[in-house]
Amino acid sequence: MFISAVLLIPFFFLAVVNDHPGPMVIPFTVFFAGISILLYSVLFGDDVPLPATQPSEPSRLATMFRGNTLPPANYSPPQGTVERRVRTAELIGQPPSVTENTTKLLERDRDGE
Repeated sequence: MFISAVLLIPFFFLAVVNDHPGPMVIPFTVFFAGISILLYSVLFGDDVPLPATQPSEPSRLATMFRGNTLPPANYSPPQGTVERRVRTAELIGQPPSVTENTTKLLERDRDGE
């Protein structure tokens, strides 16, 4: 029945443009097919009981979004490791220049070596 409501708009436009109600047959046919399926399921369908839920039992959705799902972390660093850490951010001396070797080669060529 929802599809017939969606189809009604373009077919209504076609009916107005053509000045003939012929295109409106398709959405009405889909609508009546939906009603007939609904009535058939109400009249002849099996009554399936819903699963009984206990009021004290929380729903699956409620437990999914309640707090953390993992246990808390139990990490503590080993004793004495803080003092023995190497400081890698401090460089000893100046790093050599990338162009230093090329400059030396050019100076040797200029001097005639």
